[in-house]
Amino acid sequence: PRMQLYIDYAAEIYGVYLKYIAKEDIQVYSIDEAFLDVTDYLHLYQMTAVELGRKIMQDILATTKIPAACGVGTNLYLAKVALDIMAKHETDRIAYLDEARYREKLWKHKPLTDFWRV
Repeated sequence: PRMQLYIDYAAEIYGVYLKYIAKEDIQVYSIDEAFLDVTDYLHLYQMTAVELGRKIMQDILATTKIPAACGVGTNLYLAKVALDIMAKHETDRIAYLDEARYREKLWKHKPLTDFWRV
């Protein structure tokens, strides 16, 4: 019933993304989820991907008063899995996965349906 409000907040959050990266590096996945390729911006901001993710999350909170969660990964799949399975359970709502951490943290994770696209 309040879809327009949801759309307005999504647009505000997209505006926060644009403060940090170009629209060409944003892939909107759904109304409340997007993939940001920050690779080319890390040197510019002198931050790691996790640090930049945290900064964007803080800006989203300051702008909208809505807390965000963030998955960071060495590829799109790992970023999505970091968000879906790990970040939402972290106190700071951010998680990082590379291939080694994936094997270490999630190799035996169940149920398999927790994983994106399974």
